[in-house]
Amino acid sequence: MRRIGYAFLASLALGLFACQQQAPSGTTSLSVQSASPQGRYLVVFRSETLPSNAQALAQGAGARVLKILEPIGALTVVADRAAVSRLARNPQVLAVGPERYYSLPKTERILFQEETYGAPSAADNLYKYQWDIRRIGAPKAWERVPLEVQARATVAVLDTGVMDNHPDLVSQIVDFQATNYCYETAGPNNTPSYPKYTLWIDFDHFDPDNLCTPAPTVLYEAHGTHVSGSVAAAFGGGRVVGVAPGLRLAAYKVFDRIHFTEGGKEYDDVGAFDGPIFAAIIDTAKKGYDVINMSLGGTLDTRNKDDVAAMVAWDRVMKYANRMGTVIVASAGNSAQNANGYVVHIPSDLPTVISISATGTATPLWQYPYPTNETLYAVPGQDVLAFYSNYGAAVDLSAPGGDCGLDENGLSWCYRPSDQRPPGWRYHLILSTIIINENLPAYAWYAGTSMASPHVAAVAGLVKALHKDWTPGEVRAHLKATAEDIGSRQLFGHGLVDADRATR
Repeated sequence: MRRIGYAFLASLALGLFACQQQAPSGTTSLSVQSASPQGRYLVVFRSETLPSNAQALAQGAGARVLKILEPIGALTVVADRAAVSRLARNPQVLAVGPERYYSLPKTERILFQEETYGAPSAADNLYKYQWDIRRIGAPKAWERVPLEVQARATVAVLDTGVMDNHPDLVSQIVDFQATNYCYETAGPNNTPSYPKYTLWIDFDHFDPDNLCTPAPTVLYEAHGTHVSGSVAAAFGGGRVVGVAPGLRLAAYKVFDRIHFTEGGKEYDDVGAFDGPIFAAIIDTAKKGYDVINMSLGGTLDTRNKDDVAAMVAWDRVMKYANRMGTVIVASAGNSAQNANGYVVHIPSDLPTVISISATGTATPLWQYPYPTNETLYAVPGQDVLAFYSNYGAAVDLSAPGGDCGLDENGLSWCYRPSDQRPPGWRYHLILSTIIINENLPAYAWYAGTSMASPHVAAVAGLVKALHKDWTPGEVRAHLKATAEDIGSRQLFGHGLVDADRATR
């Protein structure tokens, strides 16, 4: 079970998140669901909008409806196998399959106490560590696109929730939504999108009539706060800055806390299910938000009949958002896998999504102390595919996601134990905002395609702020055309996102 000891940290400690994979094997479905007499299913109708009798049909078959997804003709339900069989035989139903579960494409997190620099101030005094912001040309874009112009666009972050009282984010969030199953409010402003989890779905003791039960501990999940800081941490609000400090943010909590045992190991983690993600995408599109960032994902097998319902529903919801004018950006995944083949990474591999691989840099930022005049910038031409990043034909663009720098043999320091790495290897990661608890905002280094995706989402937001009438297709094409060519199309897509060129 994941446990991170936060209590000893100073109020603005800097965290370090190392680069070793940690994820349960069931990243797209929980095998423990099958142990229950009743499970969670996605029901996709032949009609692309929900028939008027859909709920009655599902209930008549013996299913309990959880989510109603009218614009894409789908429901999520709790049902036993007899009810599923009845639904599948109904001529109005196209497919019924397990509701899939998607994980954070994160690496193992090791948080430790770093040197502190006092209370947040207008100095943004940690910006010097944000090589990623400079590498994609964001400072040049700031000169060209005033904050008031940036504020014309909103990026919706579909994630674990956002610490809306963090000093770097408190003025940036304009909407607070939760579409997850275990709805709860938290934080000083009592918002539903706050990243605090006191309820969980306990698959070891799954009760279909009581989906969410009190967890024995409180969990704060910082992932969505880190992503949001990379998009739009404000000038002078705290200590870091985002790619586009004037953009507005819409915080969506789509993840639930889950508890299960698999292979003899107990997990206490967070995961996002089809229904809450679809509901959030539909809501953002209806509200006209310009960009969605999804730093999440899992895999579906195009040969597996159980994945048909999820594949059809994902295709429909992405096309719906595209028609409504919303640009969608998603992380390519952290499995270091070639994404070409029957197994597809969802949502990044879908054609209406901008798929983002992650880069690191061979520039020796790890030389200690950092920064110096020689190491302040990650040098163009020294970009490398991050050791964990997925790649393949589905990748559209790349962006800094963080790595550990390269050793004398040209291999990532991340392949070595942390005690065998140089002192400054962490400076190759991505520094942004996190939450420790309601009263404890902080900053931490993360690595992952999760960190690459918000860089592109922010640049897409800048483009939409300048060109409100552009379609998602036009934004996608523009970002590709203005990207910096850094090598292999299979590794980096059309290149490294370039905020400078994209906003000219």
